[in-house]
Amino acid sequence: MNIGYDAKRLFNNKTGLGSYSRNLVNCLNEFCPSESYHLYTPSIKLPEYESEFRNLNHVSIHKSTAFNKSVWRTYGISSDLRKDKIDIYHGLTHELPRNIKNANCAKVVTIHDLIFKRFPEYFPAFDRAIYNLKWKHSINSADKIIAISNHTKVDIIKYYAVDPDKIEVIYNTCDPKFYNANNKGTQNSLDLPENYMLSVGSIEPRKNFEAIIKALAQIPESQRIDLVIVGGGKQKNRKKLLGLIHSLGLENIVHLRSAITNDQIVEVYQRAKFLVYPSHYEGHGLPITESLLCGTAVISSETSSMKEAGGPDCIYIDPNSIDSISSAIITLLEDSELRKNISMKGQIYASQTFDRQFIANQTLNLYKNI
Repeated sequence: MNIGYDAKRLFNNKTGLGSYSRNLVNCLNEFCPSESYHLYTPSIKLPEYESEFRNLNHVSIHKSTAFNKSVWRTYGISSDLRKDKIDIYHGLTHELPRNIKNANCAKVVTIHDLIFKRFPEYFPAFDRAIYNLKWKHSINSADKIIAISNHTKVDIIKYYAVDPDKIEVIYNTCDPKFYNANNKGTQNSLDLPENYMLSVGSIEPRKNFEAIIKALAQIPESQRIDLVIVGGGKQKNRKKLLGLIHSLGLENIVHLRSAITNDQIVEVYQRAKFLVYPSHYEGHGLPITESLLCGTAVISSETSSMKEAGGPDCIYIDPNSIDSISSAIITLLEDSELRKNISMKGQIYASQTFDRQFIANQTLNLYKNI
């Protein structure tokens, strides 16, 4: 089969949707080499990914030569799909071209989350309207929908009244580096604190970093350890978080880090005592899975998809309760055997549930059965 992909995020986003796109295509190329994979993108801002995918045997890159790249991605791409004899087109990040029916191919779309529906207060009204139009068109136009968690599937059915049989849950996979993370705690190339708990994600209200800071402040000083927060985000959000850190007198033990590579983040996970991830809502909650693959225990929210990402053995908290978060932190700080047990069982769960070959085969079977 000739399988085409909307690869805009793959070539232009380092994390999030870009990571999902790269990981899935890499998995399929590695474990399902009998197919041909075609990546369609309006532009390439991250040339390192162009080099990576050009070197893969079964992958072709199609970069738009159109003057208006946005119009090409929305409309013009359909003629290219016809010309290239694409059998299936997969919108990896919520979107399908407006005239995709003209491409004469089967259509798949991945829906990651419906945050703009669940938490409209985080989005301007105009953005919510645009997202709703795009999601609705893609959901209605697709022959099959991939939801990255059971929770996302429930949300799609709730907000768009979709036939459940049209939706298949196929979990995210992770970068291969996380599956091969066997040298736990042997390096410290980033000058990290000797003992720290970790939190990872874009610094924004939904991720709930302020709750971790407040929970840390609530823990008796003699029991505290350092907190390392790894993530980008808007400058105004970082300033607000730094203001809270200073107001609580925690500036000596809370460390904000950004610009971390994949190799480095493996080290950061491995050296941490545990991950704290009290997000209000996630389509998947990838840092939870990454942490477990690295053999590091996790405290996470009991909401949305996070129990799917972490499995039965993590510690789950109420993200709206500072007491719940601080109590979980104290529990893991005091009980090394519990940390070890969560790490061991969690690594097995993550390795099996998010196995790269299984997810590649599951995706290919979906393509073949449209």
